[in-house]
Amino acid sequence: MSDLLYTNSPVPYREDLYRSLQEAGVRIRFGVKPGSLSSEFAEEHPSKVFVPEFSALTLEALRCRKRFGFKVISFCDDSLDMIRGNDFGWKHRLARGVVPRSLDGIILHSPSVREWYRERFGKGFFMPILADERRIRLELERVMPLSAQLRPSEKPVVAFVGRFVGLKNIPMLLRAFEPLKERAFLVLIGDGPDRAALEKMAPDALFTGMLSGDGLLAWYNLIDIMVLPSTQEAYGAVTGEALMAGAKVAVSRRAGSSDLVREGENGFVFDPSDEAGLTAGLAALLDTVPIGRPIQLRENLLPYRFSTCIQALMDEINTL
Repeated sequence: MSDLLYTNSPVPYREDLYRSLQEAGVRIRFGVKPGSLSSEFAEEHPSKVFVPEFSALTLEALRCRKRFGFKVISFCDDSLDMIRGNDFGWKHRLARGVVPRSLDGIILHSPSVREWYRERFGKGFFMPILADERRIRLELERVMPLSAQLRPSEKPVVAFVGRFVGLKNIPMLLRAFEPLKERAFLVLIGDGPDRAALEKMAPDALFTGMLSGDGLLAWYNLIDIMVLPSTQEAYGAVTGEALMAGAKVAVSRRAGSSDLVREGENGFVFDPSDEAGLTAGLAALLDTVPIGRPIQLRENLLPYRFSTCIQALMDEINTL
């Protein structure tokens, strides 16, 4: 008997979660089409089935649950801002009000969202979207020579990491950064349809293009302040990645990853329409960053540790 996890495609920010579930005996299926689950359930006899949030696979698993006697556990990437109305449309809102009542468990990435689900549906596990710091910090240390080669300036580095699209609200960041450009160096890591317009707005900024692997890790060693100014963001895995590398963060209150921020310790949360507030907050953080700081492995600023969270999650799931 194996527990089963179904998802449309692997996502890099859940790599360590998938690995941990596999080590616990969960078999993972990628790219499974709705309508094909019943025969697999009959063959595998799972005790638990993990499914994507409010999807056709979720509904199919729920229809088969009584016949095969397993528990259905769903992932859900809702942020508190989405729950309050800034979500992806009426279908998602409708599903949020109906599907959780039938689930046996639901995995949520935010403590505040977990409390919302527990108050309304009496269920909710907590697992932030994190990589395993034991793996990532070894890789950050390994790419230090590349970081030294890439360093663009002795000034502190302020950076954005992500897609160049409207919801990311990058023009607001560029305007907010303008008064600070003598104090810091701006780097925009990513790509997308808005790139040409953004390059015109910020001719002095460095646009690296889309990065992954060692290239992205090397930049995380260089970033002093990572800014996520999104007007809509289910989570924002880049926040945890930056904090793990020791960067401080400025995160939109509309992003689910704002729950990782501890004001006065590892960054601040801001209103994505408040340019002056973002400028003031960045200025205050820059006061804490020395010019020409050594390039070395820094303190992990995440408030959670992957190993602790995954163990707590597995302990809770095993009570079902």
